[in-house]
Amino acid sequence: MKVLVAFLAALAGSVGALYGVNWYLARAAERAFPPAGERRTIEGVALHYVAAGSGPPVVLIHSANGTLNDFRATLLDRLITRFHTIAVDRPGYGYSERPADPVTPDVQARLIRGLVRTLTTERAIVVGFSFGGAVALSYGLDYPDEVAGVVLLAPAAFEWPTPVDWKWRMPAWPLVGRALADTLPQIAGRLTAASAIAGAFYPEPVSPAYAQAGFPLILRPSSFRANAADIRALKPFLRAQSARYPSFEPPLIVITGDADRVVSPAIHAEPLKRAVAHAELIVIPGAGHLLPYTRPDDAIAAVERLARRR
Repeated sequence: MKVLVAFLAALAGSVGALYGVNWYLARAAERAFPPAGERRTIEGVALHYVAAGSGPPVVLIHSANGTLNDFRATLLDRLITRFHTIAVDRPGYGYSERPADPVTPDVQARLIRGLVRTLTTERAIVVGFSFGGAVALSYGLDYPDEVAGVVLLAPAAFEWPTPVDWKWRMPAWPLVGRALADTLPQIAGRLTAASAIAGAFYPEPVSPAYAQAGFPLILRPSSFRANAADIRALKPFLRAQSARYPSFEPPLIVITGDADRVVSPAIHAEPLKRAVAHAELIVIPGAGHLLPYTRPDDAIAAVERLARRR
């Protein structure tokens, strides 16, 4: 009995220590990358956003494992010289609240659209990167009269064949999932971040600008759980949404890298071009996944082309 009590005490102490370390690292991430903009409540959900510049509105929707800082580090400063640019933290990311699940891409599009409508009544050009591409497609499908065009950067658009990685399934495990999600990500994520980031940039070098992305914010327990829930729900969502692509109305430019190992062009961008007859597909030789960092000129040129069509 004494051995059992000692073991349980040691286990409780270890778990408590993990919670403490995780809490400390999460607060350190928030000190290093504080809120950059304002928050506005849409349908009871406070969304954090940055809005700057003047001209036609452009809405920037970030990826999984990201925040609006991905655009602050890459596209925002250049876009605001010509456009009223709105970058938003998706629900549960950065400093945006998250409603109760499910928060599928169409729900996220509805909330972001609600935010945009409080800032402008003009039709917006919507830019979606990676997971944000699924949200931007929902935006264009559900609110075509409010969209002047859509630019997709390495978009997730179709169901893919491989299973969802265990780390995204972990928070949904019975009994221990929440505890693991609340204790491990800050520590394990920091240990593996360098290789994960290099893999996302592959075959190109990691951009120095990525240091401004605030990657540790995504490792906070609430954001990690939101990210995991989004990724778990994405495959069945895209299975249903992809059937609607032939009816997509807004002008559409899809940009992808032929060396992207994160979101395969053969599974996503290329079938999307076939599904949306008027879509323009741009395949960049030698480009990997993180196009806002490695190919900002192509992204901005696409936005400018759509702006000229307004």
